Amino acid sequence: MEYKFSQRAQNVPNAGIGAMMRYAAKYPEVVSLGQGTPLFPTPQFIYDYLYERSKMDPTIGQYSLPKIENELKTLIIQKIERKHGFTPKLEEIYLTVGGIGGLFSAIMAFLEKDDEVIYFDPSYPLHLSQIHLAQATPAFVSYNENNNWSIDLEKLEKAITSKTKMVILTNPNNPTGTVLNEAEVRRLSDIILKNNLILVLDEAYDFLTYGKDLFSPMQIPKLRNNLIVCKSFSKEFAMTGWRIGYVYANPEIIAKINDVHVYFSISPSTPSIVASIAALSDPIGEETINHFKIKFAESRQAICERLEKLPKLFSFSRPDGAYYVFPKIIGFDMPALDFAKMLVDEAKVITIPGDSMGPAGKNHLRMSFAADAKVIHEAFDRIDKFAQKHGLAT
Repeated sequence: MEYKFSQRAQNVPNAGIGAMMRYAAKYPEVVSLGQGTPLFPTPQFIYDYLYERSKMDPTIGQYSLPKIENELKTLIIQKIERKHGFTPKLEEIYLTVGGIGGLFSAIMAFLEKDDEVIYFDPSYPLHLSQIHLAQATPAFVSYNENNNWSIDLEKLEKAITSKTKMVILTNPNNPTGTVLNEAEVRRLSDIILKNNLILVLDEAYDFLTYGKDLFSPMQIPKLRNNLIVCKSFSKEFAMTGWRIGYVYANPEIIAKINDVHVYFSISPSTPSIVASIAALSDPIGEETINHFKIKFAESRQAICERLEKLPKLFSFSRPDGAYYVFPKIIGFDMPALDFAKMLVDEAKVITIPGDSMGPAGKNHLRMSFAADAKVIHEAFDRIDKFAQKHGLAT
């Protein structure tokens, strides 16, 4: 049978992450710097809370009820109060299937065919896939690699046209680790308001910066009606498999996000909602985050030190946030995908080619350091041998 698939499903941009993981699966002993998942187990207290509550509450095995949803929303509101100094209403918070569920619902609620979306380049590649599925067009605004991957707001202003409807910002950025300062956020806010745009803010890594404070666009009151904030429990609490996140936005926007999200997911799973209640309500949650941050900082230091010893193979900038570094390949003249496959074949180390993250990602690799420093050193011991083999060791 000849299938006739929809136009939106043709040539969906490939994030490259799954492809590299599948490519490496033929080898039994690879070390992964690929997937952006914390290589720590979900904290045990979350499992314990869920188990104990499940013995008393039979509704945990059912579709989520407003009572349980509002319990988590109230905790989210309290967290926003502590972090950003204002109090959202319940109707401004919406629970989603992972952060990605909120992002996709926001994009589908606003974008139509041929609308333009500002995509800071390079950024999280799944945003490009979602833009494609909405049949909209990305307008690439590259970060300045020569200035530690800083944002270029003059380029942003020049990229805005009559077709521009939305700006997507990941802050801290995946894969460059860029963290906007307060002045940059305020100028970005002015540009958004001046052009009556929607800012979709992906803040999955807002808890993780290194010696640099994060100033969120949420802290600018006049921007909030133009803002859709998508967050996740995945990175902060090592809960990637639970698939739970949330959105903050104007209630009118939330209603439309619901109209998209409910028809592909109904709701997040009730056990995941309850697990998130544990994460936010138990003081152990904050202790766990602080422990993760210490480990991530150690791994960041380890990967940067190892990269510095390979100047004939890579050039790079130290990330200010998240848990990725985005080195440029300087020792080989080949596409990043081919180099990443060579690194798997010869060194048994997984990295992600940067091409899928935007044009500025050409000839770059994304390396995740979301693991114990021992894993970083094992990976780079292998990369050192690879560099020696090709005459690129110092």
